[in-house]
Order: sequence, then structure tokens, then C-alpha cells
Amino acid sequence: MRVRPFEPADLARWDDYVRAQPGSSFGHLSGWKALVEESYGCESWYWLAEDEGRIRGVLPLFVRARRGRALFSAPGGLLADDEATAAALLAPARERVAREHLDYLELRDQAREWPDLVTSGEHCTLVLDLAAREEDQWSAFGTKLRNQIRKGQRSGFGVRWGRDQIPAFHRVMLETMRDLGTPLRGTGYFSRALEALERADLLVLELDGRPAGAMFVVEHRETASDPWASSPRRLLALCPNQVLYWEAIRRSIARGLRSFDFGRSQWNSGTFQFKVQWGATPRPLYYQYAAGGGAQLPTLEGQKRGYDLAVRAWKHLPLWAAGILGERVKRLFPEVV
Repeated sequence: MRVRPFEPADLARWDDYVRAQPGSSFGHLSGWKALVEESYGCESWYWLAEDEGRIRGVLPLFVRARRGRALFSAPGGLLADDEATAAALLAPARERVAREHLDYLELRDQAREWPDLVTSGEHCTLVLDLAAREEDQWSAFGTKLRNQIRKGQRSGFGVRWGRDQIPAFHRVMLETMRDLGTPLRGTGYFSRALEALERADLLVLELDGRPAGAMFVVEHRETASDPWASSPRRLLALCPNQVLYWEAIRRSIARGLRSFDFGRSQWNSGTFQFKVQWGATPRPLYYQYAAGGGAQLPTLEGQKRGYDLAVRAWKHLPLWAAGILGERVKRLFPEVV
């Protein structure tokens, strides 16, 4: 088996391998490499393992140059046929961490846990197996959820799909993220994401002519997922989120997909409970680390403490200021999707 850096001529073979692997993510595709390079100016460091011309595993990494130097993976982390291939791919990454005295190597959002790494299991994703027919999916929901969807429908939300919905999508996301105390990239980033992810689209809800809900939907293999989705807090009593997800699920069924991935949550959090009510099944997501130059490995609790003051201040920004500053601040955090 040969382990070597990715070359431009490998692009089609790399993507073919990713699309064929059951545990893969849209973040493994080569489009994500172009998105991060262009949007954050990061050095990419992609490696593949091959045996007799057949790819056996891929490791998509980027170099974080600010706030301590580190290697971090694309969403989905290390993808390999077996543990031996995974170990072979990790070897040059471990060597670079040691040689350049980097803080650590971080593998993110992995469906599989690899041996001989420090592992965090603080997160999971929740996946709904879709019925073949919309009527059967509706019947599988509990009474409370169906009533919430009906309430949202009676509230008069209009439904729009299309890549031309970026301004409306961004307006909703900007308000929601500001209220959470989190910066958001500008519209240009999401335009590039649509271009980079070949099977991506936007879903927007409208109420009285104004954006009221937004979701970025990506299809990969036989699964639809939503890396970004929200509705403004001021409208939650009207159940926009229930309408938003039902429309996305309906479309996924109509397109013949087999599952809907609600995305990452902390175990037993509020968003976890929201997703479980749809019948979604929790699946562990593993963050794994190889320590480097003595820096403390990141933890969810540590990140919350470290950014607490900034989060509280961000929540009080006017929306126009959050829009201007968000693009500049978020560029400093390429490892946070």
C-alpha cells in the first residue's frame, strides 16, 4: 500500500471513492477543499492511500495558522477501508505535528472511531430513515408533531426553493446566529458553498413577504442533510421550524432519498430533543486528537468558557453590525463550519 499527498489528477478518483463509502460525508468531497482554501486562505493537506491503483482511504486536512497552529480535518474526518489503512494515513500527519511542533491533529465529525487517538464523544448526529411515501412518513409522526406542523401551515408560511434565495437565507441565519452570540460569514461564502457542493439547494420560508425560515440542504449518496438551518426566535410560537423540516423531508422523499440527517447536536440537548421527536435515531460522532506541542486539547466546555464574554457581547450587536463584523471574525475560525 502506498500513502501519498493528493494531486489535482486524483480529483475524480478521490470523489468516486468518497461517494462509494457508506460512512462518508459531503465534507469528504474535493469541493470542500476548494471552499475552505478560497474562503479562509488555509493550506490544505490532503492524503490518500492506494493499493494496486485502488484508493483505500483518504485524509482531508487543513492547517490552522492562527490561535495556535494545528491540523484539522474536513467534516467527516478520516475515511478508510480498515484500521491498517487509517494508521498508514495518520503516520505523515503525526510526523508533521511533531516536526513542526503543532498543537494537535483534530479529526472532526467522524462516523467511525479509530484506535490510538484521544476521543471525544460529546456529539452525535440524528438520522431519520425515510418512508417510501410521504403519507407513510406523516403517519409515523406523533400527534404533537403533526399538530405543530399543521399550526405552522395555518400560520401562512410561503415555501421557496432555489439557489437564488441566498439573500433571504442569509437574513434569517444572520438574525438567529446574532441572537446565539455567534458570527456568520457573508452571502459570498454561501454562494461558494452552493457551487462547491454539487447537490446543494436552499429552502426559505416567507411570512408577509419577509424571510421567516432558512435551510441549506445537501444531498450525499442517499441522504439529505442540513448543515445550516434556523428560524428567528421571535417567530417560534408559529412553528416555522416544523414547517421547514417537513418541507425538506417531503422533498427528500419525492427525490427518492433514503434518509434525512438532522445534523450534529450535543447528547440530550434542546436541539437533540427537537430532532428525536421526528423519529430520528442518534448516531455517535467522534472527535479524535493526536496531541502535539503540549497545548491543551480542545473541549466543548473549554470553548464555552473561552468565548463566553465575546458571545454575550455579540448578542447585543445591531444586525447590520453583526453582518459587517461577522465576515471578518468568522474568517479567523476555519475549523468551525
